[in-house]
Amino acid sequence: MSQTSDLTKVTAPKELSDQQCAAVLERLTCSLASFRNKAEMYSTAESWAAHDAPDSQTHIDFVASLDTWAQETLRDLWLACREPGEGRDPPTLDPYSDTSTSGLPPLPPQEQLIPLLNGVLLLHVTSGKEYSSRTRTFLFSIAQIDEESVVVTLKNPGRAVEEAEKKTNAVREEHSRRSAMMRYVGIGAGAVAGGVLIGITGGLAAPAIGAGVSSILGFMGVGGTAIGILATGLAGSSVVCAALFGAYGSKETARIITQYTRDVRDLAIKPVHAPRETMAVRLCVTGWLDTPEDVTEPWVVFRGDDTFALQWEIQALQDLSTALMTLVKAQAMQFLQGEIVKHTVLAALWRALSPTVWTKVTKLIDNPWVTAKNLAHRTGKVLGDLLASRVLGNRPITLIGYSLGSTVIFEALQHLASLPPAQTLGLVQDVYLFGSPIPTDRTLWAAARRVVSGRLVNGYGKNDYVLAVLARVSGMSWDVAGLTPVELQGVENVSCDEVDGHLKWRGMIGQCLAKCDAYGLDAAEVKKQLDNTLVNASGEMDVSQETEKAPWVGPGPY
Repeated sequence: MSQTSDLTKVTAPKELSDQQCAAVLERLTCSLASFRNKAEMYSTAESWAAHDAPDSQTHIDFVASLDTWAQETLRDLWLACREPGEGRDPPTLDPYSDTSTSGLPPLPPQEQLIPLLNGVLLLHVTSGKEYSSRTRTFLFSIAQIDEESVVVTLKNPGRAVEEAEKKTNAVREEHSRRSAMMRYVGIGAGAVAGGVLIGITGGLAAPAIGAGVSSILGFMGVGGTAIGILATGLAGSSVVCAALFGAYGSKETARIITQYTRDVRDLAIKPVHAPRETMAVRLCVTGWLDTPEDVTEPWVVFRGDDTFALQWEIQALQDLSTALMTLVKAQAMQFLQGEIVKHTVLAALWRALSPTVWTKVTKLIDNPWVTAKNLAHRTGKVLGDLLASRVLGNRPITLIGYSLGSTVIFEALQHLASLPPAQTLGLVQDVYLFGSPIPTDRTLWAAARRVVSGRLVNGYGKNDYVLAVLARVSGMSWDVAGLTPVELQGVENVSCDEVDGHLKWRGMIGQCLAKCDAYGLDAAEVKKQLDNTLVNASGEMDVSQETEKAPWVGPGPY
């Protein structure tokens, strides 16, 4: 998107008539009502899954917060569409608002629609000093908005005013030239523009910015209420930026994280790429570590939004990695890998195994896995607190993890679900979980679904025999999200059958994210990651097909 901005990129273009703006508002109001109702449906599903009354306090509080957000969003839409309507008041939204767009005029072309939606975003962040994940999810469901123009406008409002002035002056001069020609031939001309531009120089002070915003937006037909909000917001844009982008790397961030090191011995947030202060942010969580570099290395497949990785319990995750490598090379596991293709149901495979197999496998993995799993649950609660504290700013966050990294994220979502809905409504946008050693319990997933404003994706590999063994060792049921779909409306289940062993998630995470159509992937980095995985095949991929099956065959306890 654009590297520079001006106010013409964040307001409805003059080419859109008032009637067209009113039609846009009508259509987007229906879309917003549908979006709101779906979110309420997920909250209702949570109540049913937990066997709570539909009018439980959590549900009531969530709907109240949701309605507040929806009405504020509708107000911003109305302002961006030049405040249509006789009453000059924004329309209202409720559970019974019309959601059908049948018969309504189509939306204008993207080059006209995107500046209008950029204006909605600018109104949203300048008035509330935050960027709700629900606002981002809703706006991106309409069009690919230009967030970079909004960022540049916020960071340098004076330059945005100057650039807009150049364009509007050019329009005014063209109108003046035409008017002179018409007067020359004896044709009268009325007023050419609704608004008078003032001269603006570089290095604008806050009052000059406010005045410049007012005159330019007035020329473009923006209503008085919107002008007031934007003029005030841009004049104090440094405050807005501080709230949006947080204080990564500051003493305050370090202080917040240090508060939790009593519960988790090793915890840090590491940048995957140099932060650029984008409108949204990602946080990625690795499931085990071959080396400390694996905290960030799997996630270089992302570009665009600021991307960070959670460093947690390095020593325990390295111990787990060593144990997993030993496990997959063990003769017992070689036998399991060979047998798994013969059994379409994992439970049938386990019934065929002797107790000797389980004894050998358990000795190899039990302690490192259980230790790391317990630490993952503890870290997840800490992460939930950090997210609720907006440690990465008041902007939407997307969470991605695999293996025990998924456990950390899922535990964080459970913690967020336990907090007042008003505190968490607009925090988490999308969540991608892969190879998750998490139960498919509908109650837990419904709670997570309510907290997430956008996509909740479960990437599973039904042939991940290592995860099946780990689940068995942990005493979990066969219904593990990393092995099977989660049967709940609103959860997207994506089969990743190419991952036939748990250690493959590390090198195939980019490919699996691409399969999910995850936003912001760098195709070249995804290919590079996959190529490196094939070249540097791990022990799990190279396990010998030579096995001594006889000692392991025989009926075993189910």
